[in-house]
Amino acid sequence: MRTIEIDGAACATVKAFCAVLKDEIRALPGHGDSIEAFVDSMIWGGLSQLPPPYLVRVRGLHGGPIAAFVKELSESLGYARMERRDRKGEDIEVMVQLRR
Repeated sequence: MRTIEIDGAACATVKAFCAVLKDEIRALPGHGDSIEAFVDSMIWGGLSQLPPPYLVRVRGLHGGPIAAFVKELSESLGYARMERRDRKGEDIEVMVQLRR
């Protein structure tokens, strides 16, 4: 499994973090910054060119809005993976992990 390392401490805002994440997953133009946009592209397919499986490991965060965004994204991806398994019988191995 490919591991992508992102230094969250280098991002001043959630928007800046989203820009880095979009670069890493090779998001196509028009990709949004919402949790839903990332779930759609990472689990359901769409505006991302990085094929699974992969793990995005975010380090350097000790609370704050970016850490909250990463945690929510991680949980949302987990729920979407379960939903995809239930609906289509397949697992898309994509994870986001917050490493402090």
